[in-house]
Amino acid sequence: MGSLVPSKKRVVELMEYTPMYKQFYLKECKVLEKILRSNLIDVHHIGSTAIPKILAKPTLDIMCVVHTLDGIAVFKDEFEKLGLIFKGENGMENRLYFVRLAKDGITHLSHIHIFEKFDERIEEHLLFRDRLNQDESLAKKYEAKKIELKDMYGDDPAKYTEEKGAFIKILASAFATALD
Repeated sequence: MGSLVPSKKRVVELMEYTPMYKQFYLKECKVLEKILRSNLIDVHHIGSTAIPKILAKPTLDIMCVVHTLDGIAVFKDEFEKLGLIFKGENGMENRLYFVRLAKDGITHLSHIHIFEKFDERIEEHLLFRDRLNQDESLAKKYEAKKIELKDMYGDDPAKYTEEKGAFIKILASAFATALD
């Protein structure tokens, strides 16, 4: 009778900041510039790996701002040749999303979010990142929430992300209120 080998599945892990995040970000920028060419306006490192003072999932979130989303899906094969898997809008209207997986085929190394210029979510992402980098107390509250959610949903990355997203919306609305 053969033994059953459990299949490896994705889990949530949080790690301390490493300068390798910046190096990997710069490498990914070169890949994105090569594919998006003159459509690309700007590239930003967003997400927790862009906030050195807190724990983060070791997955880079990179936001590309483009002139137009039209035609990007046509280059799906070009993205995939360079290791990025096309996920369409992936639950977020008017955003194109790509994932780079590690060699194990499970671990997410980077998430690429592509928004068209003038999309208000661009500024929201940048404001969130910048506020957490400026306010260590707020960053630590966010980190504590991430740890709490990891403890609750460490074996369910989708649920972790969903719950974290709800918390981010609360923080983002507080930022907007503070700006008014």
